[in-house]
Amino acid sequence: MVTFNLTRYNFGMAESSNPRHKVVSRRYFDHIKWGGPCPPLNVNLAELVSDKSLQIDQERMASLLAQIMDDMHGTEEIVRNRRKVILVDEYIGNASKIDTKSFFAGSKGDGFLMETSDVDVMGILLDVAVTNPEQRRSIERNSQHKTVLLMRKADCRPGYVALEILQLGEVDYFRCFRNAAVPIGDSMFLSSDIYRQGMIDVTTGIHNFVSNGPCLSLMSTTYGDRDLALAFPCLCWPREANEWIHRARFHGWPSQTMIDMIVQGGCHLVPVGDKCSTDTLLQWRISFACAERLLVHSLTHPQFRVYGLLKYFLSEIKDLLEHITGDSDILCSYFIKTVMFFAVEHSPTVLWHYKNTFLCLRFCLSILIAWVKSGYCPSYFIPNNNLFLRKIHGENRQKLLHFLIDCYDLKWPRMFLSKESIRMSDLEVLLEEYQNLGSKQYHDSQRDLDLFHTCPIASFRPAMLEKNLDASLRLLAVSEADVDEFIAYRVMVTVLCSIAIRSLTENSTTGRNKHKYRALRKSKHLLTPQASMCTSPGLMMLATFHYLTGNYKKTLEMCADLMSTLRAFLLSNDIPKRSRERYQRMNFGQNNTLYHKFNLGIYTCVIFTDRDVCLSVPQLILEIKKHPYPLHIPPLAYATFLSFLCYHDLSDIRRRDTELINLRALSYDSEQGGHEYWIVHTLLGICYQTVGDNRRAIRSFTDSLRVMPEDNPAKVRIESLQSSQ
Repeated sequence: MVTFNLTRYNFGMAESSNPRHKVVSRRYFDHIKWGGPCPPLNVNLAELVSDKSLQIDQERMASLLAQIMDDMHGTEEIVRNRRKVILVDEYIGNASKIDTKSFFAGSKGDGFLMETSDVDVMGILLDVAVTNPEQRRSIERNSQHKTVLLMRKADCRPGYVALEILQLGEVDYFRCFRNAAVPIGDSMFLSSDIYRQGMIDVTTGIHNFVSNGPCLSLMSTTYGDRDLALAFPCLCWPREANEWIHRARFHGWPSQTMIDMIVQGGCHLVPVGDKCSTDTLLQWRISFACAERLLVHSLTHPQFRVYGLLKYFLSEIKDLLEHITGDSDILCSYFIKTVMFFAVEHSPTVLWHYKNTFLCLRFCLSILIAWVKSGYCPSYFIPNNNLFLRKIHGENRQKLLHFLIDCYDLKWPRMFLSKESIRMSDLEVLLEEYQNLGSKQYHDSQRDLDLFHTCPIASFRPAMLEKNLDASLRLLAVSEADVDEFIAYRVMVTVLCSIAIRSLTENSTTGRNKHKYRALRKSKHLLTPQASMCTSPGLMMLATFHYLTGNYKKTLEMCADLMSTLRAFLLSNDIPKRSRERYQRMNFGQNNTLYHKFNLGIYTCVIFTDRDVCLSVPQLILEIKKHPYPLHIPPLAYATFLSFLCYHDLSDIRRRDTELINLRALSYDSEQGGHEYWIVHTLLGICYQTVGDNRRAIRSFTDSLRVMPEDNPAKVRIESLQSSQ
């Protein structure tokens, strides 16, 4: 999305002489850090609605804030498309899974696309069934081969249970269940601590997971953090949450249909105990992640905007909270989600109009302030569970309360729009700039690019590709809208490409030429649909196939095709501003389908995993095998590298050296250069090594290490070159 550098408006760090231009800075809150008195706050919704000064601010600022939040978190259509992509990703991926299924939680599952967000995935084990003791008979009939667990009361606060082992199933991955079984009297219970650690132990050497609450966390400074929560499905609704079913709701949210759907879906158990307890060995947390995602998806877009604004507020005040309390995580995103659920449930729908954004924001802040003041944050599903325990208490609770009241008393949250302070006159300038961007062409371009950026291109398990293909074809058959058809077709061609790679792998060691020829012909046909849809990765994968089979002429034609037309480049975690503007110019006045827009105007990185070795050039096998993550190569650099290899094999020295010069120039490219992609320096080093210039090769490999020091095979290449000299 387009963003503005708000600091260019010269927002000072001191207070202006004009009271309308009051400035917010870190020093504004220093009195809290040193124990200044906390002002009282008594507010209700009626007072908020009648606040005249707030209404004046809203009249001036509502349109601007709505546009800024839509640019930051997505318009209603963009958010809806993101959620479609998530659901399709789950549907296709889970079609091939027998024993587990994946569920996207967290910000991504809600429909946000935030740089600071982790990828939160819940892995649900289908060979496990959890139920209440009184409902054991209904579950035993169809669970002869499953592990059956009974929920028992745990000696801790509500929201946690102990799991008694009623039956151990035939499937026990890595003996994690048997190793985690703990005898208590005549019964066996499952330990959450031992089970979670057992899963970490079996992944050691494959992935560098660490324990993080109920999750296995994969930490990477290059590719971002990923959290995997292993969960057991509970087909019944927990007794502790019965109050939520029958709660009095005077404003119709959530609807009775939504309540019934959530209750029928049950909940999940995740392996983490109560931090307030002295003994967490046998405690399992009840997770309502699936229910929470349904509730977030049921919010209106103005409500979703306020939720996004609260999340942005939380991210912006972390440094201030660290400065004041010494704990930047004293407020977590789950508290914000809980505030949002209670706020929507206890207010009329008409309140949540975009013109009331600041009013709704202050309403949410007032709820949070009341909870901090009382030291009690009720869990949305189990109100008897105080989420603040062991988190917000003592002196820090008083400081946090003081800080939130000061934020509330600012009347409208200038700090939400910038880390620095903002004046009303500056915001009016911003409003004018945003109004100039409000064309349909601009919004359509943002919608398309966001979809192209988030559309799934994940790899699939080789043994189950036919099921993935069948699911994608069923999805394509029922697609009616252009966006649904694009998503389904994008997934289908990706699955076909995976089948092609599997076919090459299976027949790479066969000694019969006839079988090899058939496999090659089949793979070429399977790669063609993706090549027709996009130049990269599609056309580049087919070009690599032709290079490996010795058809250098075809490879060079495809590389020239990619390099001849300037397209919008989508990074793995962002869309460059220059690419946005380029895409908008290319589609001005056009009325093409999403397929044609993607085909003519977009390229992304060529991605290799360790499963793709048979369809990768031999010169990159070291990087593909040794690098622990998928290898992302920008398209221009890869096409140039592939052309270099072709001309080298053809002994065309002049053209080979020209491509080497082109690749060296590309290493400085602002979008696809070596400052962003370490592999570009590695490609350049391989080219120098190929022509015998080891000194420059070592320099390029060193540049690659400088960009990405961790898990970079360039170190091995440098050592090999130095030892050979």
